Amino acid sequence: MTNVNIKYFLSKKISFFAQENRNPVFMKKPLIFILVLILSITGFSQTTLQYNLNVGDSFAIRQDSEQIITQDISGEQQTIINNISAEMFFIVTKVENNLFYIEMKYQTLKMKTNSPSLGVLMDMDTSITPDSTDVQGRIFQGLINSPITMVMQKNGKINALEGTEILIDNMIKNAGITNTNTIKQVRTSLNQQWGDNQLLGNFEQITYIYGDNNAKVGDNWKNEYTGKMKSKNKWNIASIINESTTIAGTSEVEMENTNASATIMVSGSQKTMITVNNKTGLMLEGNTEGICKGNTLISTMPDTKIPTSIKFKNNYKIIK
Repeated sequence: MTNVNIKYFLSKKISFFAQENRNPVFMKKPLIFILVLILSITGFSQTTLQYNLNVGDSFAIRQDSEQIITQDISGEQQTIINNISAEMFFIVTKVENNLFYIEMKYQTLKMKTNSPSLGVLMDMDTSITPDSTDVQGRIFQGLINSPITMVMQKNGKINALEGTEILIDNMIKNAGITNTNTIKQVRTSLNQQWGDNQLLGNFEQITYIYGDNNAKVGDNWKNEYTGKMKSKNKWNIASIINESTTIAGTSEVEMENTNASATIMVSGSQKTMITVNNKTGLMLEGNTEGICKGNTLISTMPDTKIPTSIKFKNNYKIIK
């Protein structure tokens, strides 16, 4: 692979939150912002809201997401649409000191970014073997079947993640990148999306939904998330029907992400509805939708603000 191809890949493909371009013409180019919403399990025992898992429990979850990013650039609207599908396999490997050790592997991942005015900007599917010149495809192939372990409390609070460095190593290795400087550049970009802090925050935004409440209709509680996505959450038991219970949530959300070329700062609200199996504690299906508005700031033009909105929805369900 030539250095030109590597630089093009780094600037156009890996930067999930903005396309790098220091030329003023950048103002006419899209800022790609992809929320990688990693899904996990939700559940509780029959008396107290908490995870109720045993060693050897396993399941798979499918996620389908859409994000619509709209930016007002010099009076003209630029729209970017991201579609993401993923299938993930989970298995409980250890239960110790009231902590669950849950191993997760991606089985498939599809990501497509397009624009009504610019056409397809990215189209990646790990179920299709990429050729040797498809750097983006080969990097994402490195995600597949590379294990990450969550160390999680019964209320869903995640204490630690294990295996993210190996995950990133696999992505780089699978792409066949050998140049030392290039490896450093790629690793920096991948760490922004797949590193410990980022993935832990993404997981916890889904897993950490419990307080100390009994499972009764009308019960409600609050919690908060910190990190790149901050939110103040209100939860309640919406219904209990036979062996399933529905949990509803509303949140005030703030998101901020900074890379070399841009900073995105938006805030808004989201609604969540999750149905779980009372006996196993596993999520059966769920959905989240919301909208955030704010601005994109360009690092080379700090006084310029691009009005930005992000509308998102996620559907997910257990598939086996």
